[in-house]
Amino acid sequence: VNPVPKNEITVDGQYFSSRMIGDYVYVVVRKTASLIEGEVALQKIYSEGAYRIIPATDIYYSNIADCGYIFTTIVAVNVFEDEQEPNDETVLSGWATNIYVSLENIYLAIGYGDQTFLHRIHIENGEISIAADGVVPGTVLNQFSMDEDESYFRIATTSRMISLAEELPRRFSQLQNNVYILNMDLNTVGRMENIAPGESIHSARFMENLCYLVTFRKVDPFFVIDLSDPYSPQILGELKVTGYSDYLHLYDENHVIGVGKETISAELGDFSW
Repeated sequence: VNPVPKNEITVDGQYFSSRMIGDYVYVVVRKTASLIEGEVALQKIYSEGAYRIIPATDIYYSNIADCGYIFTTIVAVNVFEDEQEPNDETVLSGWATNIYVSLENIYLAIGYGDQTFLHRIHIENGEISIAADGVVPGTVLNQFSMDEDESYFRIATTSRMISLAEELPRRFSQLQNNVYILNMDLNTVGRMENIAPGESIHSARFMENLCYLVTFRKVDPFFVIDLSDPYSPQILGELKVTGYSDYLHLYDENHVIGVGKETISAELGDFSW
């Protein structure tokens, strides 16, 4: 058992995430765009002792609101064919905070303020292409708060609603939770907002036409949301228990396992120890 390196590929920047689908590994790398002697330092990909600069004309830039200058590069490497050159695509975007990958798409989620900007990158047998951009209110917790099913992308977010109270001379914000359903153009077609106001999402999981959601402030409401009609999601039921689940694991079609922490509700104040 003596492993021998057969190929090496290096991409400028910081490793973010990767997935293997079929014969290909898709690697996502982030790098802050910078100026060196007045020139933009473009992305470089090193392979077989040489490097290739990704020209500015090949870098995708969308019309969504500017939230920073970050090169996000997706590289597809065939792990069985050493002679095949890797494919790549670079997006000038904000700092990607989460990623969700299906068999056909990579979704980059970029949190900025109280919004999440989205990029859908289509992947197929090592080919990569930018497919769509979108935006939803709120911020996303992690990869389990996103999902793709039958040509729809679903995402659960927590947002801050700014209100002007008549009795107060200043504005205040209140947390609320949302589930959005987007088509493949990343246009929102269905939504459910203001779930468990005053609380935030601690875990989420999607399975086919269902979304399981846990929010928390003093007790843990566990929500089951029906997504069978993508244009009109509905809450099927909820269960309040002490503590909260940081992670939901789908055991079978009738059971979900929650892993988290037990808590003690404070006697004074809207919080728990």
